[in-house]
Amino acid sequence: MRRIYCLAGIVCMVICFIAPGSIASVEAADMTMPLPVRNLYPPMMRFFDPTPDSALRSYDRSWFFELNQHYSTVNIIDNAAKSHLLADMELYVLEPVVRYAVNSDLELTLRVPVLAPSSGVFDDAIRSFHDAFGFSDNGRSLRPNNSFAYLFDNGKGVRWQGRSLVEMGNVVLSGRYRLVEDEGWALAALAAVKLPTASKQRGWGSGAPDVGVGAVASWKNRGWFGHLEGWVVQPLAGNVPGIRYDTYLRGSVTAGYQLFHSAALIVQAQGGNSPYNSGISGLDHPPFLIAFGMRGSLSPEMGWHAAIVENISQVTTQDISVTVGLNWAIK
Repeated sequence: MRRIYCLAGIVCMVICFIAPGSIASVEAADMTMPLPVRNLYPPMMRFFDPTPDSALRSYDRSWFFELNQHYSTVNIIDNAAKSHLLADMELYVLEPVVRYAVNSDLELTLRVPVLAPSSGVFDDAIRSFHDAFGFSDNGRSLRPNNSFAYLFDNGKGVRWQGRSLVEMGNVVLSGRYRLVEDEGWALAALAAVKLPTASKQRGWGSGAPDVGVGAVASWKNRGWFGHLEGWVVQPLAGNVPGIRYDTYLRGSVTAGYQLFHSAALIVQAQGGNSPYNSGISGLDHPPFLIAFGMRGSLSPEMGWHAAIVENISQVTTQDISVTVGLNWAIK
């Protein structure tokens, strides 16, 4: 875990060091945007999980791109009388994002994640950290260090088993429509559909689309800014033996402060309830994440972001993850 924190800090310092000329043109980098973090718990990634958005983002550029990289460590063992859920891995996600401003109020977004699970290298450091501070190891001692496993069998005919190979995640198409904007605040409507492009057999997809609608309210004043977002999501996957898929809610709260006209500090919380109704805590427990990070500017058209994400529920989220990325605009 110490390595993860050090890596995030080094990335932030390097980016700040190479961007001394960014102070004069921070508006294009839009540092008031929320951090593009997401739930990287593999069973939860089978369903749509919104990345927090802003109602204040500028619509004056036709194309907007992001290249997000997420790296997480996950360890969960959930054994019931006749069911077994195991996720033990480190997961790298490369997530290109393309946005297109249709007009002054409507923007469309495409996300195409690529997943690369592996046995990883951080188990020794994480177990040493837990031992040093007396934290629970969450079952890590039951598994060899730096090993990979991802499997589920509920004993009722529902099962999946993952492999440590690079593959496609679930593609998401979404739209944001600005409803109202006044000085310092705005409200926008949101809609999205998750396409079933990830493997159901290997536990990365549900085999069916999800559809969601939501809204986001944003404000900024004298360097401070914030966002409040909520979603209702309907999975279209049919119920299977022992598992019912329910409509679920997602929400996020973001607060930040812009520093020196060239960087912003951001804290963000996001969570909701689970799409699963199975009687298995590793699937049914409400997920909740908290993220700490920064945004900054590299040029009038390009910005950067970095974040460390920690789980709160200890059950249905990644143990810890790091997100870094770039964003740029083309008129």
